[in-house]
Amino acid sequence: MGSRLRIGNVELLALIDAEAKAPAKMLFPALEEGQWSPYCEHLADNCANIPLTIPSFVVRSSGKTILIDSGIGAKDRPFFPNGRLPDVLRDEGIDPADIDVVMATHIHIDHVGWHTTKQGDAWAPTFPKAQHIFVREEYEFFTAPEQANNPQLPWVNDCVLPLQGLCDVTLVDREYALTPELTLLPTPGHTPAHSAVLIQSAGETAVIIGDVAHSPAQVSETAWSPIFDLDPKLGAETREKLMQRAEDGGWTVVAGHFAHPGFGRLVRVEGRRYWRALS
Repeated sequence: MGSRLRIGNVELLALIDAEAKAPAKMLFPALEEGQWSPYCEHLADNCANIPLTIPSFVVRSSGKTILIDSGIGAKDRPFFPNGRLPDVLRDEGIDPADIDVVMATHIHIDHVGWHTTKQGDAWAPTFPKAQHIFVREEYEFFTAPEQANNPQLPWVNDCVLPLQGLCDVTLVDREYALTPELTLLPTPGHTPAHSAVLIQSAGETAVIIGDVAHSPAQVSETAWSPIFDLDPKLGAETREKLMQRAEDGGWTVVAGHFAHPGFGRLVRVEGRRYWRALS
């Protein structure tokens, strides 16, 4: 079952599409093994592997049902588990046709996987009635021929490009308002136009951070950039700015790749910033 969070008048439902582990050495190759020692509580297998939730979020705001990120999908990817998001949604009483908007924080394999489902020999939208929103710069980068034709990025051809002509694909500016309560917050570095989602309602604030951070350790060690950050320096700068803003504002942080459901706050202990999961 999913986990719920209310931010003012907004309801957020955190769902698990799949779960995986990544070797810490692989995800953060620049780090020495000892650097992880203070954060072993967030790792598995004797501080060797980083557990990763592969999430999706259903957000209900201003009469709309919005899906933020669609998980890994079920496309039999090498080295990746298949997800089960449609079944998880139905367990919560949500039919794919109930989704009004699908928004991808960025165009990576584990965030657009269920944008499409195989029907016969073709790919069709999993959420047939939804408006599919992408930030323009993100979409144009990943659908350019040098990216779309890259065999290392198969999800562009089977999750993103097939949507054209079959559903409403909308390209938006970086600070687009999904509803009066939900606004895209530019957080580049992991990808060219990665977006967090800022939720502001009835005096309360939360932020869905996407892949700004993959581990709670990065709340403290914001300079740690994973191998998948296209611009590691910019990613680190973005991470520090967002974490400081969230800390200063007392925001609830929704960190999908952290231990489910990824709801937490940022706290200071002896001058250092740490992640504290909501109980």
